[in-house]
Amino acid sequence: MEEFTSIKEILDKTGKYTGLTRGTSMMPIIHQNRDNIIVVKPTGRLKKYDVPVYQLKSGRYVMHRIIEVHDDHYVIVGDNLKDKEYVTDDMICGVLVGYFRKGKKYVDCNKTKWYKLYSRIWVALFPIRPVFMFVNRCVSFVERRILKRY
Repeated sequence: MEEFTSIKEILDKTGKYTGLTRGTSMMPIIHQNRDNIIVVKPTGRLKKYDVPVYQLKSGRYVMHRIIEVHDDHYVIVGDNLKDKEYVTDDMICGVLVGYFRKGKKYVDCNKTKWYKLYSRIWVALFPIRPVFMFVNRCVSFVERRILKRY
């Protein structure tokens, strides 16, 4: 039987992990099964706007954005979510440094200006994110109803 190596094991061994993501929590920036992420082992404490990869007690890996940094934990939320999570340093195994959008264009999370601007705006808009999500769902609902008829 084939053995799978975990993301944490790969990061511990090589210091770098690359692969596709699953899930929609980081949309609209990162899309599942389309964008190839590059994650490195963190050196020291992370900062606001960083996107850590952390492991839950269930063993599942999650990648969400830091919106607050505290002495003993981080407050983290996915770009496409509205619920906060509380993560400690020992849960974090990597941090996103870049990704290939649609398998072609490389986006450096530390140098690409539009990405940095997006991160700051999206975190600043966190308190009103439920309004955006509600409007988006309403528009999608209306589009589906109209497209069904035609």
